[in-house]
Amino acid sequence: MHSNMKTAKKVLYAALGAIATIFMASCAKADPEFEHTDSSIHSIEIQPAGGGAGLAGFIDETTGEIFFPIPKTLRDKYDVTSLMVRANLEYDAYVTPSLSGLKDLSEPYEITVTGGDGGSRTYTLWAFYVRRTEQ
Repeated sequence: MHSNMKTAKKVLYAALGAIATIFMASCAKADPEFEHTDSSIHSIEIQPAGGGAGLAGFIDETTGEIFFPIPKTLRDKYDVTSLMVRANLEYDAYVTPSLSGLKDLSEPYEITVTGGDGGSRTYTLWAFYVRRTEQ
């Protein structure tokens, strides 16, 4: 029985060592060739506070402005002071301040997108009502 305990301890220590190695490797910073330098927004949309279909934003990469023209006919559904914002970025990029929660886009709202390499880009979001949308 004593021999079985020693064997069990050896197996346990080997397993713990393997788990520690995996854990340490998963915490390591990505190799530079796998970091994205892209700090741009690929697509972005707004949704009403209660959820539902989204409206795409128009991104001006030259100025960093993102406009959300909302048809006046949807004014009762889309309150520009209380909108959800969803953006499509590279997997290792992040936005500050966070886009979680409801946003007031009645006035210009500035965000910064930071890529995996630390480079960043500033955007200004703004939602407003229009008589009609361009086709």
